Amino acid sequence: MLSPPTGTDTDDAPLAGRTVLVTGGSRGLGAATARQVAGLGARVVLTYREREDEAATVVADCDARTPGARAERLDLREEDSVRALFDRLDERGDDLDVLVANAAATAFRPLLEVKPHQLDKTFAISVRHFLLMVQLAFPALARRGGRVIAVSGADTVGYLPGHGLLAAAKASMETMVRYLACELGPHGVTAVGVLPGYVDTESIRMMAGPFHDKLVAAEERTHPLRTAATPDDAAEVIALLCRPEARWLNGQIVQNDGGGLFAALGRFGQAWAMVPDDAVRPDADDAPMLRD
Repeated sequence: MLSPPTGTDTDDAPLAGRTVLVTGGSRGLGAATARQVAGLGARVVLTYREREDEAATVVADCDARTPGARAERLDLREEDSVRALFDRLDERGDDLDVLVANAAATAFRPLLEVKPHQLDKTFAISVRHFLLMVQLAFPALARRGGRVIAVSGADTVGYLPGHGLLAAAKASMETMVRYLACELGPHGVTAVGVLPGYVDTESIRMMAGPFHDKLVAAEERTHPLRTAATPDDAAEVIALLCRPEARWLNGQIVQNDGGGLFAALGRFGQAWAMVPDDAVRPDADDAPMLRD
């Protein structure tokens, strides 16, 4: 169990004395998560693949909250890169308390168009090397009563065009989380999955292109909380899962979507009802009715 270090104010800094590794921490949800846990007193190690300058900015923000933050280069497509990262952590004597597996990459296309190298890349990041990271982190996590937090996605519970490949990889990751919870629990290490709904990230903006503003507007009009989630919103839940009190969520896949995924069908109905009056749709008096 993650126990608070002696001499720390757990109310102000519940993660004081702990080290949290966040993959894909140079932007989006990973960067927001790094900032959130640093704000709770954790020393952050974040990874990046190409965006060194952006990673440095996030490190500066984290270091201002809790000193000792740093960035490490990591290419999750390559086994050697993963092993080299953990070798560096060992050489520095880093005590790792939480591994947040956030990084992901894929090709967004129909499954019939997926190429073998795209399949290999997607599963290397979210399945093969996710498990390798857990294996390499386990000795440190076991010493510290640590935790593995795996970030999944809404495409594992609902259809999103072009997301079949990533959804398959993330669904595999979710299954691994459940098995890790059973296998690592006796050693004091817990595993939790996180499943965000829509989060307004740079990746979403790129994918949505000219439809981004309409997508955000639809979220703001139909989401149960009447807002479009930001990376900071989604990262709050991940930061909560880093706390000792989250131990009994071991093996769970936590949906931090504000109720948006459950409400999907109703939200579609709401959006349809908001179509302008001059659009083609049946008037209330003419709409078909269910009868006995």
